[in-house]
Amino acid sequence: MTAICWIFDLDNTLHHADQGIFQIINQNMTAYIAKKLRLSQPQASGLRQHYWQRYGATLAGLQQHHPECDLADFLKASHPIPDILPRLRPVAQVAATLAQLDGEKFVFSNGPTFYVQAIIENMQLSDHFQGLFGIDRFHFYHKPQPQAYEALCRHIQRLPQHCIMVDDQINNLHTARQLGMHTIWFGQHTYPCTAISATACDMHQLLHIATSLNINPIRH
Repeated sequence: MTAICWIFDLDNTLHHADQGIFQIINQNMTAYIAKKLRLSQPQASGLRQHYWQRYGATLAGLQQHHPECDLADFLKASHPIPDILPRLRPVAQVAATLAQLDGEKFVFSNGPTFYVQAIIENMQLSDHFQGLFGIDRFHFYHKPQPQAYEALCRHIQRLPQHCIMVDDQINNLHTARQLGMHTIWFGQHTYPCTAISATACDMHQLLHIATSLNINPIRH
């Protein structure tokens, strides 16, 4: 049997980004857009939200419509690590769950790689992962763009059919499923859905449903 690998989202999957961190990131994104595009704060906030809703990532809107914006500078300005880390709250039982799941594990985020690395290192989870990937690792392709998933699979040298993707955003999982991945929708807001393989409201349930995917993913 070909070994399975796990692909985890970061925000609201491995840690609770909604409890302060997203607020910091959104505020800094808005400030950058306001300064760079000479907009008022309300205008910049509206544009940020519009691009996120339309493209799945604010950066994607800036990339497509505002070539004067330096994407690396935007990511650096909007992810101030010293302000973010004090707000970090790992998901309950995340370390214990990762330790019990057999196979290689990767983080695949729409945030920048330096942010992913800082969060994982601060939660002391680095030893569980074989790779940490942000939006900047794959030419700024982002979830749910299929090019992002395809670039990831090429990089880790795995077929989509041998991957399990865990994410709190169902749109990201739709693309993964279309490419052939097993998919687990994670979080308290999930509900049964035929478009994905399974749902897990917490890490305990993730361990439980992993066995039901019939791919032998549990370490004994």
